[in-house]
Amino acid sequence: MVLPSWQLLETSGGLFDHPGQLPQADSGWHTAPVPGTACEALAQAGRFDLQAPRSLMDQDIWYRSAWQLPAPATLKFEGLAGVVEVWLDGQLLCKHSNMYLPLSLDLPAGACSLHLCFRALAKLTLKRQGRARWRPRMIQPSNLRDVRQTVLGHMVGWCPDWTPVGPFGAISLSSASDEPAVQVRSLRADWGEQGAWLHLALHGPQLAPGARIRCAGTSLPLTLGEDGCWWAEGALAEASSWMPHTHGRPALHELWLEVGTRSILLGQTGFRRLELDREAGAFALRVNGLPVFCRGACWTPPDVLRLRAGPEVYRVLVQQMVQAGMNMVRVSGTMLYEEAAFFDACDEAGLLVWHDFMLANFDYPARDAGFLGELDAEARGFLDRTRRHPCLAVLCGGSEVRQQAEMLGVDWPEDDPIFQGLLAKACLEARPDVPYVPNTPWGGQPSFSTDQGVCHYYGVGAYQRGLDDARRARVRFASECMALAHVPAEAELAPALAQQPMGLRWKQGTPRDAAASWDFDDVREHYLQLLYGVDPARLRREDPARYLDLGRAVSCDLAEHLFSEWRRPDSGCAGALVWQLRDLREGAGWGLLDHQARPKPVWHALTRVLQPLQVLVTDEGLNGLAVHVINEGPEPLKAMLSLQVLRDGQRVVIEGQRALELPAHGALTLGSADLLGRFFDISYAYRFGPPAHDVSVIVLRDLHTDQALAWACHLPQRALPAADLGLETRLEWREGVWQLGVKAQRFAQHVHFVSHSHQPSDDWFHLPPGIEKWITLMPRAGTSVEPALAGGSLAALNGLSSPWVRLAPPQV
Repeated sequence: MVLPSWQLLETSGGLFDHPGQLPQADSGWHTAPVPGTACEALAQAGRFDLQAPRSLMDQDIWYRSAWQLPAPATLKFEGLAGVVEVWLDGQLLCKHSNMYLPLSLDLPAGACSLHLCFRALAKLTLKRQGRARWRPRMIQPSNLRDVRQTVLGHMVGWCPDWTPVGPFGAISLSSASDEPAVQVRSLRADWGEQGAWLHLALHGPQLAPGARIRCAGTSLPLTLGEDGCWWAEGALAEASSWMPHTHGRPALHELWLEVGTRSILLGQTGFRRLELDREAGAFALRVNGLPVFCRGACWTPPDVLRLRAGPEVYRVLVQQMVQAGMNMVRVSGTMLYEEAAFFDACDEAGLLVWHDFMLANFDYPARDAGFLGELDAEARGFLDRTRRHPCLAVLCGGSEVRQQAEMLGVDWPEDDPIFQGLLAKACLEARPDVPYVPNTPWGGQPSFSTDQGVCHYYGVGAYQRGLDDARRARVRFASECMALAHVPAEAELAPALAQQPMGLRWKQGTPRDAAASWDFDDVREHYLQLLYGVDPARLRREDPARYLDLGRAVSCDLAEHLFSEWRRPDSGCAGALVWQLRDLREGAGWGLLDHQARPKPVWHALTRVLQPLQVLVTDEGLNGLAVHVINEGPEPLKAMLSLQVLRDGQRVVIEGQRALELPAHGALTLGSADLLGRFFDISYAYRFGPPAHDVSVIVLRDLHTDQALAWACHLPQRALPAADLGLETRLEWREGVWQLGVKAQRFAQHVHFVSHSHQPSDDWFHLPPGIEKWITLMPRAGTSVEPALAGGSLAALNGLSSPWVRLAPPQV
């Protein structure tokens, strides 16, 4: 049946105790989308300004609907954000305060009225056993420790102040005549030395003797167990393994239940084995026996207003991450449990998932039986929902709880009931195939030390350490890193932001820590001065456009430096995840993508250092440069590695090359002296005089076709003088899109294409002389540009001019 419509009423907190006291006419009531949130509904009604939001913390939010049912039915809410009272025909049915647990209501046949009252969180008084030993400044109000709600919308300086209240989750209606779904009570899809092994337990009235499970060309019998479940177990000889996309193919196999002549699809799964090496302080993941350097970003919900998104939104975002060379995404404890569509997309794309339980920073009531009971049901519900997904690779108790305690001098209990007790037990029982970490950071003494276990590394970043700290910190695995106010591309910035960087509107989009005297623009400016030797404040006043361009370059430089350090074979680091994937609002946020999921310059820089086939360069000081070649894929590599040292960006001072062979999943490191055959002060460490060169170019070419597979550049001094670079372009129309070929006569630093009509597939890249770089120009979605004005300017940080590239309509 079609579900009835809903209306919403906003009132002062505690104004009405009972639905009978509410105004019965339409006065004050607004049509409300359900599933949806109060902010969404009020914004649609013109009662809530998304750009200048007001808090709903002191407000009660009432929803109402009228029902007409032909028979008794069960109404199920998958998610209710807030502390809600449920009223049926004026009678209080129940109260619910866990947005992560579903709520089912029995509705009678005939006509009835339903009211949901989301009470003002600021006025909530919920008695929990045990007093909080600390209160995090960044999350308000502090009573959120007592209820199971997201902290999104409650973190000052992090995200928009859109109070998450309302029936945001999916809603379903079922009756006794509906056939119940088959329940998967247990599922293990393992991969071992002998191949795939399936272990499955089902429950449902459809099951009967003779039922079988079919998967990957194998049929297994189901046997009724003493627990009332039907069990199937056995080897699947024809199944393929599931691998992260960087190291192989993420093979998925459908699970079919066959009962008589019926076939019921239970979903699909993948076969893999996860191992976690923690020896000597390590934190290194192996998938099917192969070590995997995990890299990617921390997830942000696609829509923080509605708290939900469709499957296509998830697929697009996940595919973006895959194309960038990322193989892991982390869902932090400051976000939301993600939906099935998210895990489906990650399964299909070969993207590993690190998922926190939704706990962050608070001193939770660990001795309160009611709280622990809710949390246990919440955790086991999440583990049950995700049991068939091979992408789930790490389970984590939460974010920065132990760190918060230790930084404030509070002792961490050895018998911690939540993270080392309840959650650890639930994970061991429900998902023994997935490694569990009690919290992040975790593993060292104190827990947030960088050289043991999992850390949140902000040495190069918020703590404004020198670039050499990336190595000195001896990072083993960074589940967060590189928080910076990353400037969006010029074409993505609203004119008001581009003209007034640091104006009021700009600062509204800049993340900051509560009570801190600085924000993350200040962090970027620190490195702008360090790397390019300019006064940020003066440059911002005198040349805002140049200030923004150098800010973009800083993000690119830091990203390339950090991941080159951590991905080199001898680093000891097994993974790093950038904080965050996407901005939550307009401006220069932490995200690698802006608030509309458009790539920032830093996104392109990371893409160039995260690929499975990769050449990287690191500065080893008096030892010259180290060149690292990585071949993570399943095929061996035969290539030619060359090194050219250039003066004035074009004249070769010295060069060398070497043929090499790398096995599948292999890597090697060569010194610059090995390639050049003699000493040369390539890192400008000895400084016997002025620099003899300004750039070193390392190119990896296919041994047979001479095609450039990857390249990397090293600049002993980043601030290059402006010059005529001799930029040349040519256009080709291929398969319905423009392809732009770019060449330079002199080394071009941070080449970028500025266009309001088209978005480049790669941007802010270094271009050595003699290499033609091809980029795809895709029309920007939602933009309207006159055909005669379609095109853009090609610029470089060290260029004197920016030639215009006109994209004339192709001749059909």
